[in-house]
Amino acid sequence: MEGINSQGFEKARHVKGSLFKEYVRMIKKNKRIDWSKYLSPSDMNFIKHGIITVVEWYPYETLQNLGDAIFHEIAGEDTEVARSWGRKTMEGLADLYRKNLIEKGDQFQTLKKFINMYKHFFDFGGFELIVREENHVEIKVDQAFGEKGAKGYGYQMIGSFERLIELSGADEVKAKFLKKAWEGARNTVIELRWSDGNGGELGP
Repeated sequence: MEGINSQGFEKARHVKGSLFKEYVRMIKKNKRIDWSKYLSPSDMNFIKHGIITVVEWYPYETLQNLGDAIFHEIAGEDTEVARSWGRKTMEGLADLYRKNLIEKGDQFQTLKKFINMYKHFFDFGGFELIVREENHVEIKVDQAFGEKGAKGYGYQMIGSFERLIELSGADEVKAKFLKKAWEGARNTVIELRWSDGNGGELGP
């Protein structure tokens, strides 16, 4: 089972500072909110005293707590706000890594590049790309990402994948959930369909 070591204990999970830093920035920006309702004292230490560097590893549990807090307090539990944040996050990643990320006109290769790149941000889990047919894929989110904050994270990721496909040159991108971990599914599964702009047709 993902996240369990050979002795049967859950392994500590970590995330790179390049992702962690943005969550901390959003918390710090909203000083009037009582974040202690969601964050432990150790979480709050990163907010009050931590200097976050992009190359260091940080506790994934804290990232979950930060994301859950942001979804409740900043997004107001509005899934479209989370989706929009995911789209903006992808635009930022594309600006930073465009040469190594976006394959114009090749959506499958762009998705593969992103999924491989994402593995460098976490020391566990990831995404599984399942190709169904031309212009139609499914993306399975590894269960090691956990249940806490899964809803906000799920909508953030569907927005990110949606925007990624658009940036690679696809038209009429349609993204939806086939399975939702926060509703009891083992894994969250996202379906993506698109037109390639060269006569490719969207499925139903």
